[in-house]
Amino acid sequence: MKSLRIIQFWLFLLFCSYLSLTPAPPTAMLTISDKLLHSTGYLALYLSCSAAYPQANLRTRKLLFLLSYSGMIEVLQHFIPNRGFSLLDILANASGLVFGLILVRVIQTRIQLQTQKIP
Repeated sequence: MKSLRIIQFWLFLLFCSYLSLTPAPPTAMLTISDKLLHSTGYLALYLSCSAAYPQANLRTRKLLFLLSYSGMIEVLQHFIPNRGFSLLDILANASGLVFGLILVRVIQTRIQLQTQKIP
């Protein structure tokens, strides 16, 4: 079960890489706010990563890894036709990551409180 969670994260990261680096993104995605897509996508990436690697001591590493990945994708987009580097995209990605971190912490805290109430 644990290996399945790890596989899903890396497959999802690969899928996000494809979407980010393809010269022509799917047209259905163009009708939604670009920054909202970035933020939501990186929220999902953080949740996926947290499911694959649930250890609390890895929170900062996961955040830094995915933020570095975001920067790398933006740099690579500079060299792809119809794409370009954007600091605002990195900021939107970071907002999704931070929201994901907060969401995971809230969920973990609630789970801890619930397990403490059970006799």
